[in-house]
Amino acid sequence: MTAPFPKDLVLHAEQVLAALRAKGFMLAAAESCTGGLITAALTTVAGSSAGVDRGFVTYSNEAKTQMLGVPEDMLAAHGAVSAEVAQAMAEGALNNSQAAIAISVTGIAGPEGGSPDKPVGLVFMACALADGPVVVRRHIFAGNRNDIRHATVNGAFDMILRTLEDEAAQSAPGSAYDPEPGKSRKIEDDEASEPASPAPEKP
Repeated sequence: MTAPFPKDLVLHAEQVLAALRAKGFMLAAAESCTGGLITAALTTVAGSSAGVDRGFVTYSNEAKTQMLGVPEDMLAAHGAVSAEVAQAMAEGALNNSQAAIAISVTGIAGPEGGSPDKPVGLVFMACALADGPVVVRRHIFAGNRNDIRHATVNGAFDMILRTLEDEAAQSAPGSAYDPEPGKSRKIEDDEASEPASPAPEKP
């Protein structure tokens, strides 16, 4: 039987779960183009119930509205693959779960569906903390449909780890961090010509 996920993806999932457990955080994932792969990869790891609260697979616009509360007028104005919708998905995942942190992804995995403005491989992802801001990132991943979907999962894992690291630094004694819940802190543009690489395995 073939393993459902590459070894590097499973190792990356283990790192995310270890970081969640260290903070005592539960994660919610809102997925469109990955169709549940983020949650599936995390729950491949034994003991994942200590870090995973739930996942939302919201492939259609209707599902994004019904399950996550993404406004219909936002979808009409910006399209499902947009920074605005990624942020709303992450916030909706927090609002409809018991999680302290949420990740969302929405993109075009191909091979069809791309346009000059939104090419195949374009992915927006957002990470939101229950008591902090939302960060949105834009990627353009290369490869076939499976490459893009797996790169998106790895990119989401990277974003979760970075958010947890930032939260730890900002909550350290002496920090002047003053979060603004529900507001986007920044949009990071991380165009990539190759699939995202997982974080290096810790010794």
